[in-house]
Amino acid sequence: MTRLQRLQAWSTPARHDADTWFPGPLIGGAALVAGPALWFLGLLLRYLPAHSDLLTPERWADLRDRPFAAPMTLATYAASPGWVLTGFAVFMLGALVLALAYPALARVVAAASPRLGWWGASLVVLGLFSRLYWGGVEQAAFVMAEQAGAEAAADFALGSYATLSYGPWRIVVWCAALSYLGTLLLVVGAYRARVFGLARCAVLLWAGSMWVGALKESHLLDVLAAAAACAVLVPLGLRLLRGRALDGVGDAGRSAVRWWLPPGAPGLSRSSPVRAGSRRSPASPPAR
Repeated sequence: MTRLQRLQAWSTPARHDADTWFPGPLIGGAALVAGPALWFLGLLLRYLPAHSDLLTPERWADLRDRPFAAPMTLATYAASPGWVLTGFAVFMLGALVLALAYPALARVVAAASPRLGWWGASLVVLGLFSRLYWGGVEQAAFVMAEQAGAEAAADFALGSYATLSYGPWRIVVWCAALSYLGTLLLVVGAYRARVFGLARCAVLLWAGSMWVGALKESHLLDVLAAAAACAVLVPLGLRLLRGRALDGVGDAGRSAVRWWLPPGAPGLSRSSPVRAGSRRSPASPPAR
């Protein structure tokens, strides 16, 4: 093969299965494992400083009597910037990875319930992007707390909270609101597709109903909901990773659904592909 032929072969890639999907079984499976774990760890690291001895008991009592969490968050940041910043950074990283995990979950759901899967995951990902915007607002508040003090930063954040948190044209807050609808659609699709049972769907719905906004406080129930979501999504991610070498990229979603279904259960079409090397059932004779 000449150099020109090799160049033409490289510049003209071979066509793959038309059912190839984003982000693929390898990235999607890894995101389903790492995303919930990072989300849980970020919420835990955000929860612990507010229940520590960073401040005096009198200061804690004063901060907890206030109606909003921004003063307490900024006060704990002023007392331990590295600890608080680590929690917010890991939480943001979890949101980024989950933006790849939910399309993978939608691909599995779409094997039997495509509209609910794709619409649900799309709206959930929009909500995750809104959390990245709030991460920028929180970073600006942290910088202000370093330069002007925690109280001055809290007064500014609360005085202009609607302008900062809702975003231009309220795009951010609408994306966050639609994420609740997306979670509901995705959970219903997962139940209809027999990907998860009723209990696991309830866990995902619980985890998806978490607060939205900037400078919010992480509660114990939020940490528990994230841990429960790990127990639901991580096994699916591992199954998706193990399905990487079976039927190919296009069939990974249907293969993952088969792993969750009991033998003979409904939910898969009769045209579902058969694994390589497996025997096909003989065709039934035509009725006379």
